[in-house]
This record gives sequence, C-alpha cells and structure tokens, in this order.
Amino acid sequence: MTKKKDNLAKKITSFSDNAIWTTYPLTVKWLQEQRKTMESFDIESIELHRGVNATIILLSAACLEGFLVDCLKSYVANNRFAARDTFEGRLDHDFLNRISTATFNDFPDLFRLTLGNPLSALISDTDLIEGIRTLINFRNGIAHARSVIHQSSIVEPEGDEDYEIEHQYHDVHKYLEGKNLIYGQQNLFSDKIADHFASLIKSYIDAVLPLIPTSQTMELNMNVSLAYPANKTKQVTK
Repeated sequence: MTKKKDNLAKKITSFSDNAIWTTYPLTVKWLQEQRKTMESFDIESIELHRGVNATIILLSAACLEGFLVDCLKSYVANNRFAARDTFEGRLDHDFLNRISTATFNDFPDLFRLTLGNPLSALISDTDLIEGIRTLINFRNGIAHARSVIHQSSIVEPEGDEDYEIEHQYHDVHKYLEGKNLIYGQQNLFSDKIADHFASLIKSYIDAVLPLIPTSQTMELNMNVSLAYPANKTKQVTK
C-alpha cells in the first residue's frame, strides 16, 4: 500500500456554507425581551442586566462582521475549486483565505479590491458609518473585558472639576454623549445604549447590499431574510 504524501493538495469536490451571523438578530431580540424580567435592584440583577446588554453589543458587532464576510465571499464563490498549480489559482485561494481570517480593520482593503473603494467612501450616511465604527470600538473593549474607568481631576487655578472616561471607552463615551445617550458617570451598559447599537445593524446591511452586484446577492438576501424576518424586525426599546 502506497503511503499518501502529507503535503498532497486535496481536490475539493463540494462544500457547504452555513452562516451563524443570521442567528444573532433574533437572539438579540430575545435578550431584549428577557430584560423585562430583571426589574429588581439587587446587585446580582443589576450585574446580570449589564451583562445582557454587553452581550447584545457583542452579538450586534458579530452579526455585522459575519454579513460583511459573506458579502466578500460572494465575489469568490468558486475560488476553493481553483487549481493550486497556477498563479491565478493560488491568488484565488489566497484571497479566499484573507477573507476567511479578516478582522474589521482588514475590510477597507478587501472592499477596495472588490468594489474599488472602502465601504466608508461608498455609503453616504456618515452618521451611520460613525456609529458602526464606534460599535466595533466598543465591542473590542468588551471582548477583552476592559474595565470602564472614570477619572476626575481638579483644574487649577479655578478649582473646577474636570471629568473624563479613560482609555478603551473614551471615544465610545464621547460618541454616546453626542447622541444624548449618556452623561458623566452614567451606566455605559444601559438598555438604550445597547438598543442604539443593535438598531444600526439592519440599516448598515441595507446600505451595503445595493453595492454588491445583483448577480451575487441571492444567497445574501436569503440570509438577511433569515436574520430579520419581515414581521420581527422591530427593535425592543425601553
């Protein structure tokens, strides 16, 4: 019996692609409903409430990134079948690998290759773009469990008190203040803040989809319909 070479390239004959991001919007909606059962003000309930809202923010960001990866994959649907013994084939596999391992910071270059420009240059709603950037910044802090640190100091010679939030959440706090969603040392993980970021995702998806060639959007549209059923898209607010 001949032993197979470990480095022998396998020839892909078929594959399936089952999106996970499509499950997140309905999960977010369920979490929003669960908050109604957390009305007590003991420390355990307060911490649980904050944790639920942090999870809503995490899932919202993950949903967005999953959708964007699917948009990019629509350009290379058949790349995994490309032969690896040609320059073009190796480029196909390399680009597919770049998409599969991309972080949010990689998306501008990847969409520049596919669309000619990064999404931020193609979407006219600058307020939406700012909100999405802030969401990703917020998500990064939560994902690494960074503490929210409030700092105050006395400004001489008047002796006025100066207040700011430190490091990871500084820009997030500034954005939320501009939206009148927070002031001073108020809770960064309130219902209205979590719901604000969750509400941005469908708007962003609706802004991106028309930029993708129609011939590539059938599966994307199906996944969006799974994520946001027509009769269940209304966000729960408090």
